[in-house]
Amino acid sequence: MAQQFSEFLAELNARVHLEDVVGEYVQLKQKGHRYWGLCPFHSEKSPSFSVDADAQLYYCFGCHKGGNLIHFVMEMERMEFIDAVKLLAERAGLELPDRPRDADSQAAAQLREAVYEANHAAAMFFHRRIWSSEGASARDYLYRRGLNDADIKHFGLGASPAGWGETFEELRKQGFERETLLKAGLAVDKNGKTFDMFRDRVMFPIISAQGRVLGFGGRAMGEAQPKYLNTSETIVFNKRLNLYCMNWLKKERGIARVVLVEGYMDAVSLRRHGVEGVVATLGTALTPEQASLMARYAPEIWISYDGDSAGQKATLRALDILEAQNVRARVILYPDGMDPDDFMRAQGAQAFAQLAPMDAYEFRLLRAQDGLDLATQEGRTQYALTACGILKRVKNPVELENYVAIVAQRTGFERDVLYRQIGASPVERSPAVRPRRVAPPKSPPDYVLAQQRLVALKAANLLPEGTVCPEDFDDAVCRALFEGLSAGRTPGELVGEMAEGEDRATALGALEYEALPQDAAVALEMAGQCLASIRRRRLEEQIAALRQALSTAQGAQRRELLERLNGLLAELDRF
Repeated sequence: MAQQFSEFLAELNARVHLEDVVGEYVQLKQKGHRYWGLCPFHSEKSPSFSVDADAQLYYCFGCHKGGNLIHFVMEMERMEFIDAVKLLAERAGLELPDRPRDADSQAAAQLREAVYEANHAAAMFFHRRIWSSEGASARDYLYRRGLNDADIKHFGLGASPAGWGETFEELRKQGFERETLLKAGLAVDKNGKTFDMFRDRVMFPIISAQGRVLGFGGRAMGEAQPKYLNTSETIVFNKRLNLYCMNWLKKERGIARVVLVEGYMDAVSLRRHGVEGVVATLGTALTPEQASLMARYAPEIWISYDGDSAGQKATLRALDILEAQNVRARVILYPDGMDPDDFMRAQGAQAFAQLAPMDAYEFRLLRAQDGLDLATQEGRTQYALTACGILKRVKNPVELENYVAIVAQRTGFERDVLYRQIGASPVERSPAVRPRRVAPPKSPPDYVLAQQRLVALKAANLLPEGTVCPEDFDDAVCRALFEGLSAGRTPGELVGEMAEGEDRATALGALEYEALPQDAAVALEMAGQCLASIRRRRLEEQIAALRQALSTAQGAQRRELLERLNGLLAELDRF
């Protein structure tokens, strides 16, 4: 069975190319057999993320994350190994074979699947119940909020019972263990007694991009507190890493922007009016992880929070989060302190389409006026000081010029005065903000990289004895490392003996290489690829030397050299 799964992975990797999958998340530029782009795992302005098309491995020279096709999908989609394999198998049109697991991983996988199944069963129970007489109050609440039956069905909305244990008892009847329901966050334990987590609430299922129910948001219909109650963190659900309506956003790749709202009803309201790309946070402030998640689907985020004071403050915080992740953001302002749901119900989709999103810094400058009286000299002075502090962060000189003009118009101060407060005159600032083009880190030649990877495999105890020998190494540093590791010395000892410089850099490049497979069979395959690269390089050097010798050889010597050259060329063709 293990051999069958290993063969399946080999077939999967042959059918799905890493550069194609990465290219769906990252804009890549090819240079030789490598592709370069901005790393999807950390914020950067110059590309340090590379994809090796030959080795089918990725590596970031900035944050040092690396791996193979499956690792990449696991990272990007926040999936476990087997879920990433399933996703890739569907893409490749392959049927997934059974995979042997150790006891711990098998137990974790079984619990994860049981939690998913319990969540699905709960979602179906809540949805069935909203159509019953017991769900009338939840149904009427949604009708009052402007939804119809088709909307309720489309979003899978439901109603949780008012009793203390009705959901628990229903799911137990369906065969779910008490422990599973506790682990899924559907039930809570208080002094040995089990109670429902959600009681008498409108239920919003939170569904992953892969279409699985992760958890729930429950909205109180009366004065119960909290107004919104979310599933606690579970083996499948983390509020920081997910967004409401991700299952719809996943299907909308290629959209120009994502619209971010705060509440479930806001998201439902915009979407039911035909607005695409809408997602909502899950009862928490926007997180860096959520910002990065949205950035995978569109180049720009429109923040569409409530128009009241709390919503505007949350917008400012969200702008800072998005800016830190190098995500372009704009802000939608609703009139008269309305929230998105109020606006859509009052004015509709056409009015929403006419709203002009505000630039992030324009919004910051607008909010800097709050609490100040610009009719007074004191108010104008305080505003100018606050605004100039904000504008110190602007790097584009053209944008800065526009913002300074706004502040000058609102305060009456001369632009030169404002520029001095910001920290530079217009003339001085312009050359300082021109973006400097930084070339990707220069990578060692492929045959040296191959030797570094062999060292990394040796250091990780992934090379069976006799697979590689010291004579396979041309690079002196790699050979010394391999011999030291073979003698039982630690990587730290070996690097510690090297002086600062190229040798140590080469050693660290080998020993810190993180894109290593965990599976022994895959590691052996990787070693074979590395050896082939090294031997191909040696053949090329021998062929070049023979061709040089042929330029002056004559007679029998020339025939002998030609015979040897043809033999080497034939051997090279086998690689």
